[in-house]
Amino acid sequence: MSLGFSEPWALLLGLTAALPWLRRGQRALAYPAVPWLPADPLSTALDRLLRGAGAAVAVLLAVALAGPHLREQWVERIGTGAHIVLLLDRSSSMNENFTGRSLGAQAAESKSGMARRLLAEFVARRPHDLFAMVDFSAAPIYVLPLTADRDAVQAAIAAAGGRGHGVTHIAPGLAMALDFFAGKPASGARVILLVSDGAARIDEETRDRLRQGFQDTHCTLYWIYLRNPRSAPLSEKPANPNESTTPEYFLDQYFRTLGVPYRAFEADSPAALEQAIAAVDRLENLPLPYQEKLPRRDLSPWCYGAALALLALLVAGKTLEVKAWNA
Repeated sequence: MSLGFSEPWALLLGLTAALPWLRRGQRALAYPAVPWLPADPLSTALDRLLRGAGAAVAVLLAVALAGPHLREQWVERIGTGAHIVLLLDRSSSMNENFTGRSLGAQAAESKSGMARRLLAEFVARRPHDLFAMVDFSAAPIYVLPLTADRDAVQAAIAAAGGRGHGVTHIAPGLAMALDFFAGKPASGARVILLVSDGAARIDEETRDRLRQGFQDTHCTLYWIYLRNPRSAPLSEKPANPNESTTPEYFLDQYFRTLGVPYRAFEADSPAALEQAIAAVDRLENLPLPYQEKLPRRDLSPWCYGAALALLALLVAGKTLEVKAWNA
């Protein structure tokens, strides 16, 4: 830890600590023959104690006026969690509810609203994770870098509350999410949490580039697939496989070839979505080194407190001072 002073010139006032040793603070009493006084080691020790206390008070007050503080610093902590990029689908289909209807139908909350609410709860349960956020529809939107600021993360999730628009184009969003980890030393688990209700065809060149990005960053991928009744389950091969009509199935098959840990969670109801996010919460709890910034710490109250205690000692000594010799 590094010590600093806001007003270092005030330390010069500490030179007044020499005054108690140059002048006697007690009242001088006349005595006809000082050499006849018997030796009094206790009085000598008390005299030195009071002089030292007076000098210490002067030093402490000078230091306090100089504004002593411990400078801000970064310290390494070991938490339990991960570096998580929240990749949230903001396409127009996210405005629907789990019945496949638009807002105002049987369900009171859209898939987007439900996802944002549960993601906010997910973030609140994980105090040591670092979170980033990317929204996407036809194109990705950079929302928030990796940060431990929970207020900023919650605000970013809440800001995704407007109506979605455009189509679902996952590949650019995945590329932007991978950029958060590209070229950086690995520290703890790395996770991309994709929340989407659809997919789109990805060309072969982009597939190869994304696959290489996942392998270079050693990033785990979780896909929470918000399936409505019109969509087929990922686990069932379509009767007539076609990447244009059933892109979710082909996207799931592609994710399985990335060469990194991957898991898909199918959520076809609010309860299923909640269970999927809870499952991710249980999966990623690995040791996570991270840097925490400690703010500047003011030390002047400690100096004033110590000076006050020593002043109390000086006042006590003054009250015990003999005012006159008893005849």
